[in-house]
Amino acid sequence: MDCSQIRDSFMSGDRLSEEQLEAHLAQCPQCKALFERDAELGRSLAAQANAALPLPADFFEQIEQGLARETGARAWLRSRPSRVRFVFTLLLVLLAVIAGGVLRQRADFAQYPFLRVALLLCVYFVAIALAFAKELSELPRRNPLRESLPLLAFALAVPILAAFAPATELSRRAGAEGALNCFAYGALFTLPVALLLWAFDRNDRPSLRSVCLSAAALGLSANLLLELHCSNGNPLHVLLGHASLGVAWLTAWAAARGLSRA
Repeated sequence: MDCSQIRDSFMSGDRLSEEQLEAHLAQCPQCKALFERDAELGRSLAAQANAALPLPADFFEQIEQGLARETGARAWLRSRPSRVRFVFTLLLVLLAVIAGGVLRQRADFAQYPFLRVALLLCVYFVAIALAFAKELSELPRRNPLRESLPLLAFALAVPILAAFAPATELSRRAGAEGALNCFAYGALFTLPVALLLWAFDRNDRPSLRSVCLSAAALGLSANLLLELHCSNGNPLHVLLGHASLGVAWLTAWAAARGLSRA
């Protein structure tokens, strides 16, 4: 008989062989102390341990679900290092912007000053990269939600401000029509990014911080490619068809993924 068997007997309430128990206690003062005063110390420690570690009714079912969760293609994807997940997500955003914006360029694109276009692309892309970096990072955070809210506010505000930015003559003449088409266009091209982000995410029930960062990156990605694709500068069109994508992704991501309390 050894010490672990004695401690297990306290936890389970099973009786031990008196002869083996006496032989062990004669050589082990630590276990002997557990049986003093009618085993008061041993019973107390066992009660505290059982109270601290209650097993839910579906304990083994949860274990099986956890093991099943860590098999298959998605398990392999989210087991990749953070740097790999970040690079692949950013590359897919770049591919979406090229396919939806650069290759299907707005009619008045050449009328905009190069410096303005370059600055706009840099601001959007840096904010997108920052959101993905924070979302996929494994570093500890001191105040996670507070860190993500400014980026979400930026992602929602920039497209709104873009609605009132100086526009070309062609852009100014356009009306508010086509907003729904632009909304669907931006959502369609950023949907693959959202799916990859879901596959990379290691939390089945993400925190509010995670949802905010994901929505910020997806909304900015959609607005970036629409800036390159859509020549309609009507403020109402931009607000309804472009800027609303950030709010839509925030709502859809929170509803589809659910939220944890973290």
